[in-house]
Amino acid sequence: MKLVPLRKKKSWRAGTVTVTVLLTALLSACGGSSDDDDSSVKPPEKNFGALGGKKTLVVHVDGLVMEPLKAALSAHPKLQELGEVLPLRSGGYAGTSSEQQTKALPSWASLVTGTWSVEHGLSTTLPSSGSALKTPTVFDWVKQANPETKTTLVVSTADYFTALRANAEDGDINAVPQCDNDDKCVTSHSREAVVEGTDFILAQYSGLLTQSGKYGLGSEQYKKQLQTVLSDIDGLLTLIAEREALASDESWQIVLVNSYGMDEFGTVSGAQFERNKTGWMLSNIPVSDTVIAAGDESRGVLDHAAIVDVLPTLLAGMDVTQPVGTYAFNGNDLRNPVQLSKLVYDYNLSTYNLVLEWMLYSDDQFAAPVEIYREGKLLASVDATTRRYVDYMIPSGTEGELLPLRYEIRTQGGTAAVQTVVLPPPMLNPSVLNGMVMYYPFLNGKADDVKQVSTFTPWNTTNPGSTWGTSASDLPYKSSTTPSANSALTMDLGVFKQGGFAGYKLNMANADVTMDPSVDAFTIGFWFKTNGVCIGGGSSVLANKDYDSGNNPGLAIGMFGNCELRFNTGGGGGRDELQGFSLTPNEWAYVAVAVDKKNKQLYAYLMDPSAGQQNSQKAMADARVKAIGGTGVGLMGFGDDVTGKYSSNYNFTGIKSYTDLAVWNRLLTLDEVKNIYASRYPISSLLP
Repeated sequence: MKLVPLRKKKSWRAGTVTVTVLLTALLSACGGSSDDDDSSVKPPEKNFGALGGKKTLVVHVDGLVMEPLKAALSAHPKLQELGEVLPLRSGGYAGTSSEQQTKALPSWASLVTGTWSVEHGLSTTLPSSGSALKTPTVFDWVKQANPETKTTLVVSTADYFTALRANAEDGDINAVPQCDNDDKCVTSHSREAVVEGTDFILAQYSGLLTQSGKYGLGSEQYKKQLQTVLSDIDGLLTLIAEREALASDESWQIVLVNSYGMDEFGTVSGAQFERNKTGWMLSNIPVSDTVIAAGDESRGVLDHAAIVDVLPTLLAGMDVTQPVGTYAFNGNDLRNPVQLSKLVYDYNLSTYNLVLEWMLYSDDQFAAPVEIYREGKLLASVDATTRRYVDYMIPSGTEGELLPLRYEIRTQGGTAAVQTVVLPPPMLNPSVLNGMVMYYPFLNGKADDVKQVSTFTPWNTTNPGSTWGTSASDLPYKSSTTPSANSALTMDLGVFKQGGFAGYKLNMANADVTMDPSVDAFTIGFWFKTNGVCIGGGSSVLANKDYDSGNNPGLAIGMFGNCELRFNTGGGGGRDELQGFSLTPNEWAYVAVAVDKKNKQLYAYLMDPSAGQQNSQKAMADARVKAIGGTGVGLMGFGDDVTGKYSSNYNFTGIKSYTDLAVWNRLLTLDEVKNIYASRYPISSLLP
């Protein structure tokens, strides 16, 4: 027997109690190979040490798939006592960032870290240098919780040890017998560890994988090796039972597991077919009824548990806990009555929004809220029926550098987490100040033009129907970057019932870019939100004309059924219009319209958090370009049209919100519009 030299040592727990029982002679050395199908290894003399306390045995059996295991259990009563064989999902979720090959190394790493390969970093080959794993392992967790915990790793696959070498070198593994390709050695040292009272034992057998690769799953060689391995494990369980009988305060959690499957020929191909993705667990840990849920037709065979659930389940049984907001695993404790699984994410580089999706399984009475954390801070609390959350407020970062963000979802009795890596949204480009001739940041709940060339006032001066939102939740900006003075103007257009008028009017006086012959092009942009009242007859978002007809002279943005935005220009008895822009109710979007009078082009932009980037352009007839000034009096309605009576005429009672309204005497580029939306900074943040 050889022991791997350890760089530093951590002491074992002191004060062990021993009970000597006369048995057969101590097996003094290991021999043979995984192909050797002699009878089971004889047990050592039992000097039971360290009686009492919570202990754990995990046995990973490579090459053992569910069908042969179930068929063989009747001959092994100790194994039968553990309960039912539970299928485990291997290989992650196809088509998501969690997908990984259903091969030995990444699956072993997922078992010992509780994370998928995208986080633990180990694929099908070991790195040539450095640590193989990027996330903490079971040995890290148990030693961090209690440095006196006694641990043993005994594996017959050398690569499995190499993956955990850093733990051995750091002293997190107290005993590491070398048993390369030698299952009999694994059995011997596993028994020694049980007898000595080791607190945590991770053992691994490879002989069945060797036999299936050489001869196939149906061969006599495979069947004989199976009986040998199961008999050896039976012997370990018998030793544990004897220990527990001697010490009433000693309890073991036992997990037999295989973290990946094989095809019907006994080949480990790494594919995403169900057989390849089916690992299993046989354990005395009482999993919740939610996990078993045999009658739940909405779940597939592999939707009940996953290999990343094993570690958090083990650690919970060892009283190793993690504070809220610091959860490190993709899976969750299988004892929990609420199971959170399939937590995946998608990051949209067009909108810089990150979408989280998950599954939640519970009984019919469950109604507790689900909390969502990012980097340990609570983002939101949603109801129990929610399965999707969009993070619109990704933090800005250094341009071109990837930003890691950890998300955690937590509810009563269930937790899961996922590590994301995103390209962060940009900082606001100072170029947006160029050519800006009017600007309303709505500071301190006031509609004042920073450029002091226009006014913004309600049509209904007696009952304007407006309110000012000043909290972070009222605004589209990042809460950490929002100047405290910024506000959002919300208009209740139903105010027309108290005087006939609704909305606001922008009086541009002599600064009207739509009519000024010296201005070849202009852009109007603003943040916009609707409460979802979107009628077929339409309503005005902005208009410098009587919007009773789109053919009337002037410019308008209308909102129609299903919250469709239309960008309209009229004149000469006709119109040029861009349609089909989708607006998400109750969410802030950035809207911009631009007209190139010189080159006769209409541009429309809508940056929506769900529908994404929408932009288009259209050639304008001469008549529409000449009529772009609308009524020609320098007025433009917001929330209503230039008459202030559109809402009254069409009985529109919706609510519309605006902020950061700006007018430029040039065309904003698509990149500039995208930058305003993506940065989530108000333009006022660039001002002195």
